[in-house]
This record gives sequence, structure tokens and C-alpha cells, in this order.
Amino acid sequence: MNRKNVNPTEEELALGANGLPFEVEYWRDIYGSGTDVDATFNAKEHARYAKSIFNLMEIKVNSVADFGFGKGILLKETVKIFKPGRVLAIDPSEQMLDELLAQKWIRAWNISVLNTTVQDLDLSYFIHLPFDLGICNSVVQYIQGDLKPVFEKLHKIVKYLYFSVPTKDDYIRMKKEIHFEDPYAFVRTKKQYMKMIEPYFRRVGFNLLESRLVADSRFTDQLFKDD
Repeated sequence: MNRKNVNPTEEELALGANGLPFEVEYWRDIYGSGTDVDATFNAKEHARYAKSIFNLMEIKVNSVADFGFGKGILLKETVKIFKPGRVLAIDPSEQMLDELLAQKWIRAWNISVLNTTVQDLDLSYFIHLPFDLGICNSVVQYIQGDLKPVFEKLHKIVKYLYFSVPTKDDYIRMKKEIHFEDPYAFVRTKKQYMKMIEPYFRRVGFNLLESRLVADSRFTDQLFKDD
């Protein structure tokens, strides 16, 4: 961890490990043009991959929730390929919220956009749960402290979570290979992440988690499914 494992105040919820908000400097320093960031330059491939898995398992996705949509590129491609009847998109960055709302493509879909964090998201806001598919791409490394409450909340909101997060070893590799460092991130090991994820989700594929509340799982092959 980059900081002591303490409970953040409400004001700190949308701040990185360096104490800075996820606004202009963050998007400039970390994303730049966006052409080198996973799930941005290749967002279409990610969406196609997710669609192919759900098609293969004969799982219908009629609703999508994105927990930290950022530049909205992966959200856009996911919505285009799944064509869900209901979409939720949240992000703590006012800049990204304004940019998303200015995009013409969202007008064709039933999208609720909220300027909030996962931690602050109130479950009483929802009338129909769970969403079929959630997206949480490179988000939780920016959340301070114990992530169990986050995963506990998410596993009640979505059946499946398209999830990615860089671990400590990933950051070491990226620094060595592409000279990339992220001062906003709270760095954790794979073991730390799995300890917080496993009570609420099981891994069923690359980047894909299944809520343990799903009773009729289509993912039945033991070799590729967590206990």
C-alpha cells in the first residue's frame, strides 16, 4: 500500500494516493492521448471478447453498469455491441462526466449518469437489481483502504463484472518495460486483491468475475472456475 490502511474521509474518496483529485492533471499525466492505455485503444476488442463469452455461454445481457467510466471509450463500445435496454455510468471526475454528456452517441440509449464513487453509491437508488453486466476497468487501485465493502456492494449490483486491476508486480513490469508509473494508485499485491474479491466473486474467465449470488451459473467447467 502507498498509504496506511485507514478509513478515508468523505472528502478523500475521490483523491489518489498522491492526494490529488482525478481531474485535468490525472487524465493528462496517466492517459495522455489515450492511445497507449488498455481498454481505450483496444476498447472494441475488449467489448467483442466480452460479447463472445456471453454468447458462448448463452447468457443474455440486457443491462450494463460502468463503475468508473473515465473517458467512456470502453463504455461506448460495450453499449454498442450489447445494445442493453438500461445503462448506468458513474465516475467521480466532473471533467469526464461533462465530456460523456457532450457525446452524441449516449442520446440513443437509456443511460443514467452519476457523478459519484463506488463507495458513495447508494443501493437504494436502484429499483431493479442486479444489472446483468458491470464494468470496473482499472478503478479499484485508486480506492484507499479495505476493498471488501466495495466488492460486497458490487456483487449485489451486478451478476457479472468485467474487471481489471494492475497488481504490484504489474506496476513493476510496466515501469521496467514502458517506464510507466502511477502516483495516483494504491498499490496492492495479487494476494491482497484475491483476499478481498473471493468472498463476493468467483473468476470464470479472463477479466470476468461472477457474483457469488448467481445461483444458476452457466460457467460449470471446474477447471476454469474458482471454488
